[in-house]
Amino acid sequence: MRWRLLFVILLSLILCFSVARAEDQPQTTANIQKDIIRAVTPSENAVVIGKKPDIKIEFLEPITSNSLVVILDGADITQLLLITDKGFEFAPVMVLPAGSHNLRIAATDKEGRQFQKNISFSTRHTSAFEEAYSSNEASVIYETILSEPDKFPNIPDSKVEGNLGSSSKIKDKEWEFTFNTNVRYLDQNLPVMAPMQKGFEVANWIFNSYYTKDNLMLKASIGDVQVNETQYTAYGLARKGGVFSFQYDTVQLSAFSVQSQQFYGLKGIGIEGSLDNHIIGASGGIALFDRKMELKAVYVTGGEPGSSYGISTSAGSKRGDVFGFLLTSDFFGNKLKTEFETGFSRYDPDTSDEFRSKSDNAYRLKLSGNLGTYNYEALYEYVGRDYGVVGNQMIQKDKQGVSMRNGLNLGAHNINLMVSRYNDNVKGDDLFPRIVNYQGNLDYSFNGIPNLPMGINYQKSVQDSTREPAGAYKLSMYTDTVSGRINHTIDKLNLGFQTSYSMMNDKTSSNNDTTTVTCSFTPSYTLQDISVSSGFSFNQSQYHRTDLMTDTYTINLDVRTKFFQEKMSFDVGGTYNITKANDGSVDSRNLNTNFRLAYNIKGLLKGFLNPAIALRGTYMKNIDEVYSQSTKDEFILFLVLATSVPFSF
Repeated sequence: MRWRLLFVILLSLILCFSVARAEDQPQTTANIQKDIIRAVTPSENAVVIGKKPDIKIEFLEPITSNSLVVILDGADITQLLLITDKGFEFAPVMVLPAGSHNLRIAATDKEGRQFQKNISFSTRHTSAFEEAYSSNEASVIYETILSEPDKFPNIPDSKVEGNLGSSSKIKDKEWEFTFNTNVRYLDQNLPVMAPMQKGFEVANWIFNSYYTKDNLMLKASIGDVQVNETQYTAYGLARKGGVFSFQYDTVQLSAFSVQSQQFYGLKGIGIEGSLDNHIIGASGGIALFDRKMELKAVYVTGGEPGSSYGISTSAGSKRGDVFGFLLTSDFFGNKLKTEFETGFSRYDPDTSDEFRSKSDNAYRLKLSGNLGTYNYEALYEYVGRDYGVVGNQMIQKDKQGVSMRNGLNLGAHNINLMVSRYNDNVKGDDLFPRIVNYQGNLDYSFNGIPNLPMGINYQKSVQDSTREPAGAYKLSMYTDTVSGRINHTIDKLNLGFQTSYSMMNDKTSSNNDTTTVTCSFTPSYTLQDISVSSGFSFNQSQYHRTDLMTDTYTINLDVRTKFFQEKMSFDVGGTYNITKANDGSVDSRNLNTNFRLAYNIKGLLKGFLNPAIALRGTYMKNIDEVYSQSTKDEFILFLVLATSVPFSF
């Protein structure tokens, strides 16, 4: 009996221990999430040939429809889905880029259980090409004046503007071709200003072709191209023409031919023509010492007939050529970078006069680096009086000088110091004085208080003339400027305040001293559906010689709102100026405002159109107490109809 009792007790303990261990173990069977999401098309890890692959998903169990969230490549497409009895379908509106894609689906069933699944697939646009597509967007704006048109003879009663932007691409393996263009349409009841024309016009276009394999890269561009070789040769040269480049490992070669005149619209390819109206050039470069040093040589020649669209010159036709070198190095991991450039030009600024072209040179040396918390840059440059390059209007001739910039970043404290000294008349021409300019700028900013950055700035400017010829006026102008700034952010509210004091001391006999004081306050408030930006500024300038004091008060306001589920928007902006002089020579007040009330009617129409109707108005009121003939009061109201539609194939 005793043994039976002991056996029962021992068995009970074993059973209890087993139950306790079982309770401690995770209930894996119950926690395993069912896979109720099935990908019909495309299947998991499938390679789909097509630009707009159809996506079809089925749910093996019912889900709560309002819990469904679908993300395709990071973009939420839930609102674009076609919900079916078994799941949903999606047909992309625009072409999907070729390559890998990720579809993330999340939903909740009737019992509140959450389900999620990621489906990966890849696409290839056609069987012949990895990528082959054209993405486009067409937009049209119709505008008509609702005010009395007779009051505004220079404003068209009605105007229609349209634009078709197109971007196309074909790519497979090593080859790639792209074509981009904008075709515009304009029509109005008044003549249009040249060079624009009524009707259709190809505003810009460019065709690019690439071949890339291993260390070899070939590129050809035709159309509206931009050439950037070096600062003293062809730089910022945006014209119609062609650019061709070759690169193999560390060797690079390129050549270009562009029209020297600037044109608006489609007027030839830009490659054809003579040197009188074309700019051509070639360059070659090589990288040495594991690409820590690069050497580049550039040659540019050509002519420029004169002024053209966006280019204004005082002289006639120009002709010239230039040969330049650029040597850069970085041997110490961004701690000491060097850049040396030199150019030799032969330039004739006006081929119609009796003077022949002149030769001159330019060179610069720059040292820069970053040493942790400290960064620096030192530059010396010289540009001769007669140095010139056809097509490069950014070169400032007759200049030499040195500049230095230093920056120190100590976390919450930032200090920047810049000093420079430049002069003109580099060849010492006795007919002209030499003007020397000294500039100094010391800036300190503090960011140690959250949401309250502040700073102070001091600037010193000196202009002196030397070697004045007989009868020339002496120049000696010293200007000191001190300014401060502080900005405070409180949630959605941003408050900015700036003030400055400037004293210009004329040390010549003219004694044209001037003092300027400026204060500005710029509060802004931003919410999801409304933003308000404003500015209040006061400027006082005093001319000491006559005690003339001029005060200017300026108020700016810009309000942007969206309401009715972003279907309607209202924007208004304006500027109000008051200017007064203490001698009564100036006393005026100017008000300029613009507003726009728009309603998006996309929901009323089917398809992919994005139409909107708007009222746009401008109100101007100028009151001049001194010159009454300048006083005017104008109000213009326009009705605007606009729409845009994206499409791709």
